[in-house]
Amino acid sequence: MPSRQRFALFALAFLFTLMKGFAQQPAPPKGFMICYNPAVQSRKFASYKTLVVDYAYPPEAVAELRRQGKMVFGYLSLAKVHHQRPFASSVKSLGIEHEQDPEFPGSYRVNAADPKWRGLLVQSVVPRMKRLGFNGIFLDDLDDLKERELEQYGISLMRDIRRANPEMKLMANRGLEYLTSFAPFVDFVLLESCFALDGQLRKTADSEWAMGLLNAGKGINPKLRGAAVDYIQRAVPQSTVNGQYALTPSQSRLVNKIRQLHTTNGLMSCVTTEDLQTVPDF
Repeated sequence: MPSRQRFALFALAFLFTLMKGFAQQPAPPKGFMICYNPAVQSRKFASYKTLVVDYAYPPEAVAELRRQGKMVFGYLSLAKVHHQRPFASSVKSLGIEHEQDPEFPGSYRVNAADPKWRGLLVQSVVPRMKRLGFNGIFLDDLDDLKERELEQYGISLMRDIRRANPEMKLMANRGLEYLTSFAPFVDFVLLESCFALDGQLRKTADSEWAMGLLNAGKGINPKLRGAAVDYIQRAVPQSTVNGQYALTPSQSRLVNKIRQLHTTNGLMSCVTTEDLQTVPDF
């Protein structure tokens, strides 16, 4: 066999071996995922490095995820409490239950201005979350505090949680208008529904507004990281495999465009369904 042919065969064999090795490599971790369904098995999160799960997620599942080196944020509202939370009775007995949330049956707004709310969160709820195994806390409903003109108390809560738990990571959901005031106390800020809304991309000005406020927060805290979650409507069941839902072509295009926008803006990317009850397969 001529040397030129032997070289070509050797090159092809080397390329095949190289490509086979690549194929056997695990897929790189995705940005992150938010899922509030405590019944979702931990194996569903295998592809994700950073997770936001519900306060009620089983401790053994949290421990398994932690063993895999994942960052696991537990959900905590700074403005509301659901009647099924283990500390809901304490909120009621302390007299800081304000009013029922009209948008979420079973949830009650809390008088965040009352020092007893701060004491309950900092001295009881957050320590319990640490015992449950979470190494991060997802701080929700910052926009609700602003709507009720209680943002100064939200800022104080984040400051006090940070001071009492310097080893834990904190992720704030929105609250963008007053981000510069609490940026020193959190590690991540989530931009929720800032790139897509009601099944279509938002106007460029909307996402630019959100990114401008995020960048202002980064000016205060250069270590602050941005993340984004945008939603698509659940696809109608089609011919599925293993009970999985198939996206329509238009939904697939929308998902790709959203992820491209997240990546272009340097954000950890989560695209999921509106109910936050599943780990999507797209």
